[in-house]
Amino acid sequence: MESKNLYLDLLGLVAFLVFSIFIFTSLALYPHPYSLLFDWQSNLGNINLNPAGAMFFNWGCIITGIILLPFILNLYRWKPERTWKKILLIISILVGVYACISLIGVGLFPETHIKLHVIAASGVFESLFLITVLITISLFKHPKFMRPVALIGICAAVIDLAFLIVLSIPAYKDLLASFNPTVPVPGLEWLAVFSSLIWMGALSYNMYRNKI
Repeated sequence: MESKNLYLDLLGLVAFLVFSIFIFTSLALYPHPYSLLFDWQSNLGNINLNPAGAMFFNWGCIITGIILLPFILNLYRWKPERTWKKILLIISILVGVYACISLIGVGLFPETHIKLHVIAASGVFESLFLITVLITISLFKHPKFMRPVALIGICAAVIDLAFLIVLSIPAYKDLLASFNPTVPVPGLEWLAVFSSLIWMGALSYNMYRNKI
């Protein structure tokens, strides 16, 4: 049972590595100059823009979502002492499941299916913000919760919130629809995605090291 738990604990770190490998493989195959500041991440999964690399981005999202699902469900093992923190943890697990399903949806419905893609992508970013905040609050005073992991979570939540706020501004809604490359909002998207996944990896290491 312990070896099984240790395997589950490491899935957050595995998900970060898998996502990075697939996404940067897709980036390497992108046939045009690509800017991390000015090009949307989803462009990598658009077969019209990235004929050779789109499948790597899309499958990367699908596989990462599948890997993260048991990791998220495994978070129940933290078992905070206070009832309200237990409730927050349960809510964060439910939100995390939604995040995994949304991430899978991003891969299943790439940019060429723009309406479904936007719904799935919005689900990812909104739920990542919530799960980061809720887990950090529920575990903050847990004796086995490492402070550096909490700090990474706070930073990731701030970046996610900043990205969501920018996208909620009417002018940037038009920007999102037109994929205007002149404003570096996509760079904030890259930061939001990878800061959240780095936090997942750090939480995964925390669980493995402290044998939650």
